[in-house]
Amino acid sequence: MKFSVIQPFPGVTHITDVMGVSFTLIEGCREAVLFDTGYGMEDAGSFVETLTDKPVTVLLSHGHHDHILGARWFKKSYLCKEDLEEFRARTGELQRTKVKAQAGNACVKVPEDFMTAVIPLPEPIRFTGETAGFESLKMDLGGREILVLRVPGHTPGSIVIYIADAGLLLTGDNWNPCTWMWFPSSIAADKWRGNMKHMLNGIESAYAAGIRNVICSHQPMVREGTELKDFLDYMTDDRLREAPAVDMGAPIDTHRIEREQWTLVFDMNKIKYNEND
Repeated sequence: MKFSVIQPFPGVTHITDVMGVSFTLIEGCREAVLFDTGYGMEDAGSFVETLTDKPVTVLLSHGHHDHILGARWFKKSYLCKEDLEEFRARTGELQRTKVKAQAGNACVKVPEDFMTAVIPLPEPIRFTGETAGFESLKMDLGGREILVLRVPGHTPGSIVIYIADAGLLLTGDNWNPCTWMWFPSSIAADKWRGNMKHMLNGIESAYAAGIRNVICSHQPMVREGTELKDFLDYMTDDRLREAPAVDMGAPIDTHRIEREQWTLVFDMNKIKYNEND
């Protein structure tokens, strides 16, 4: 196995797979949650068993292949119902063929049954409350409560997880220092920015710990909460409107904003459409 791990907080283990995508194990005294599963090139299920002996609930941040193909190593997972169709497409033959080629180009060993392995369709997450206007679910892991919120952005069913005792927000792909908002299922970049800001304000109003730390899905380290806030503040309407076009190899009107280590790529047509509403 080629997983690498860091443990930035007690009971929080951030795992990066051989393809470079990350996912996170959160433990309480009684139970654990695994947030995403990676590309599936390695047996994530067996690896997680070396980290904890607690029962593990698998929550998928959204329906894209680099976060869900590893669900093959688990009996059950959960995903927002809004991303179930995305899951079906991204676990299909076409997507697996592309991922297999990507792995081969990176000299990563592909499991012999990669193309045929059954990946159970996730059960929909059943939210029981609302936080800052977003569907939410509180989970008691035993001495540790986590808050799961559906925050439409990277996909309509994207979720984030907040861990109050660590002042930690897990953003999935709703924020990375390089954030992609140009996929067909992504919402308009200005609406995503508004959702993220509203979510941050809601959490910080409800929890004294606030958001001191952030863990992303494509970073093998912890980032400061202030960076996420500054990123969102930087992506103003004026900067969105003035962002230069960039060719992402797809028939989409993609534009990009860059600032030092930050990048936002988005579909300009969705913003134009909203302006005409």
